[in-house]
Amino acid sequence: MDKRRFLLVLQREYYSIVAKKSFILTTLLSPIIMIALIAVPVLLMEFNRSDAQVVTVIDQSGRYADKFVDSDDFKYSVLPDMSSSDMKERFMEADGDIYAILVIPKDIDQSHTVNIYSEKPVKMSLSREISDILGRSLSEAKINSYDIPELKKIIAESNISVEVKSHTWDESGESLSSSELATVTGLFLAFLTYMFVLMYGAMIMSSVVEDKTNRIVEVIISSCRPMELMLGKIVSIALVGLTQIAIWSVLLSIGMFILSVTGIFTSSPDVAATMVAGGTQMPEMAAGEMPEIIQAILGVNWLRLLGIFVLYFIGGYLLYASLFAAFGSAVDQQSDANQFTMPVMMIIIIALLIGQACMENPDGTLGVICSLIPFTSPIVMMIRLPYNVPAWEIITSIALLYATAILFTWLAARIYRTGILMYGRKISFSEILRWVK
Repeated sequence: MDKRRFLLVLQREYYSIVAKKSFILTTLLSPIIMIALIAVPVLLMEFNRSDAQVVTVIDQSGRYADKFVDSDDFKYSVLPDMSSSDMKERFMEADGDIYAILVIPKDIDQSHTVNIYSEKPVKMSLSREISDILGRSLSEAKINSYDIPELKKIIAESNISVEVKSHTWDESGESLSSSELATVTGLFLAFLTYMFVLMYGAMIMSSVVEDKTNRIVEVIISSCRPMELMLGKIVSIALVGLTQIAIWSVLLSIGMFILSVTGIFTSSPDVAATMVAGGTQMPEMAAGEMPEIIQAILGVNWLRLLGIFVLYFIGGYLLYASLFAAFGSAVDQQSDANQFTMPVMMIIIIALLIGQACMENPDGTLGVICSLIPFTSPIVMMIRLPYNVPAWEIITSIALLYATAILFTWLAARIYRTGILMYGRKISFSEILRWVK
C-alpha cells in the first residue's frame, strides 16, 4: 500500500466531511440541544411557578389542623366545621381566593381518608403534601396511643441501615472499591463504543454510497488501489468522529460551567425533586461518604482501564467499519443499504443487551464467552473490565478481535474492489460471497 496515496485519500475524505454544513451544524447544535434539555425544564418550572394558593382546612377530628404549615406553594387557613352547603357557599363567595377546601373527618384514625373540594382537580403536589403531613401525624398518634415510655425513640433507634464497604486485594495491597462505580464506568464505556461504532459506521456507508452515486469513485479508483481508498475512508471518518467528540466535550464543559455560574440549578429548592420521575427526591449524600467515594475513584487503575478500552475501541471500530464499507460498496442508493446494515446493527444491539445482562454477574459463562467473541467483545468486555478481568482473557480477547478485524478488512477490500464499480444491479448476500471467493 502506497503511504502517500493513502494519506491523500485520508485528507480528502476528512475535509470533505468536516467542511459540510450538515456536519458543522450537527457538531455545534448537538451540545446546545443537550444543554437545553437540562436547562429548559428548570426554566419552565420557574416561569410556571405561581403565588401560594390558599387551602382551607376543616378539621372535624379537632386534632390535625395545626399540622399544616404554609409552604412556597400553599397557604393553609383553618375554618370551623360546617355543612356541605355552607362549605360550597363559602367557596363560591371567595371568588377564586380559596383554591380548595380540605375536610378531615372525625374517623380519620380508622378510615385513613380525607376529602378535598375544589372547582377543578387539584394539583398532584397538593395531594402529596396532604398525604405526607397526615401520614406522619397519624403514625405519630398511633405510636403515642400505646402509652409506652420513649416508644418513638425506640422505634427510631431500631431503624438500622447497614453500610456495605467493598475492599479488593491485589499485589499492591488492599484498596476500597465500589460496585456502583464499576457498573457505571463499564456501562458508560460500553455505550460509548456502541454509539461511536453505530453512528460513524453508518457515516462510512453513506460516504461510500455517495461517492458511487456521484461517480467520483471512478476518478479516484484510477489513481489508487481499492484497499487504500477503503482504509482512507475508515481512518478519516474515525478522525472525524474524534474531532466531533472533542468539540462536543469542550462545548458541553463550557455550557455546564455557564449553567453553574448562573445558578440555574440552585434557583429553586425543589429543582432536584422535579428532575426525578414521580416527584421522589434523591437521597442526600452524607458528608462522611465523600472521602470514601474519592478513595474508591482513586482506587481504580484508570490508566490500565482506559488503555485497554482504547485497544477494544480501535479493534471494534475497524471490524464493524470494514463491514459497513464493504456493504456500502454493494449498493447504489442509501435506501438499498438497509438489507445489509440491519444484520450488522442487530449484532451491535445484541452485544449491548448481553453486556447489560452481564452487569449482575460479570464473571458468568455468558459474559466470558461473549468477551471472547470478536463481534461482541468490544462492548461486553467494557462491562466486565472494571471488575478486574483475568489477564489471559483480555489478551486472548484482544488477539481474536484484531485477527478478526484484519481478516474482515481484507475480505471487505475484496468486496469493495468489485462492488465499488458496479451499478444498476440488486446485489444479494450470495453474490457478495462469490466476490469474496
